[in-house]
Amino acid sequence: MSLMSHPAAGWSIRRAKQPDRGAVEDVFVRSLREMAWRRSQTDELIRFRQTILAAEVFVAEEAVAGIIGFVSLEGLTAYVPHLFVDENWRLCGVGRGLLDVARDQVGQPLKLDVDRQNALAINAYSAMGWTVPATAGRRPGDQIRLVSP
Repeated sequence: MSLMSHPAAGWSIRRAKQPDRGAVEDVFVRSLREMAWRRSQTDELIRFRQTILAAEVFVAEEAVAGIIGFVSLEGLTAYVPHLFVDENWRLCGVGRGLLDVARDQVGQPLKLDVDRQNALAINAYSAMGWTVPATAGRRPGDQIRLVSP
């Protein structure tokens, strides 16, 4: 069952299923190549796999391209550990759609942390009305905490 769809762009959002894990991980790994990470890719992948096991995951899917993005959600805390969209599908509303579905699931504003150096993501969240209430991360200044409207 689709929780959201964008007929003009051809994608829809649904709960992830067990067979989706490989495609979700592929989107994550491709995104790792695009960003500077504080840990090794292997460490990030291990951390990702552990988080995904405990989180609720929603995927954006397009009929031909398959899974084009995902969001992981810790429902009790309304925290978003991961939001990734395949680079070919960015600026098509996929990220906003995934966040809207996640917020609808928990019925309250979401929280997430973003690397301070990730200006593109910070600008995108800001354009969607997210605000910065405090810093987060192990080292001061590494990440900022954002809260959805």
